[in-house]
Amino acid sequence: MLEKGMTLSLDKVVKAEETAIKVGSGGMEVFATPMLVALMENAAFNLAQNELDNGDTTVGISVNIKHLKANLVGDKLKCVATLVNIDGRRLDFNVKVTQGDIIIGEGEHSRFIVNEEKFLNKLK
Repeated sequence: MLEKGMTLSLDKVVKAEETAIKVGSGGMEVFATPMLVALMENAAFNLAQNELDNGDTTVGISVNIKHLKANLVGDKLKCVATLVNIDGRRLDFNVKVTQGDIIIGEGEHSRFIVNEEKFLNKLK
């Protein structure tokens, strides 16, 4: 059961294929902002998914983050997603990525609970 205050942490090591130059978001060999966003979304997604009924999932609907510090390949990061609000099927999360005590990125992310089959059928 989803409850406000729930958290989920993910650890990761920055890989060469996650740099700005590799994903096309910049020209340097540093951790790409789109990959930072993906890490944050993944933490929120997994937090929710662990509590949902079979057949239900979440889709991202909003991301508002700041990428505060660059990282090199091999850096170890930690992402924490905290469920801060539940409004019907809308879930709001605070997300934060750190390297030790240094904040790499932080912000808010919202997801919406959907039935996977119904969602996909609407797209056809």
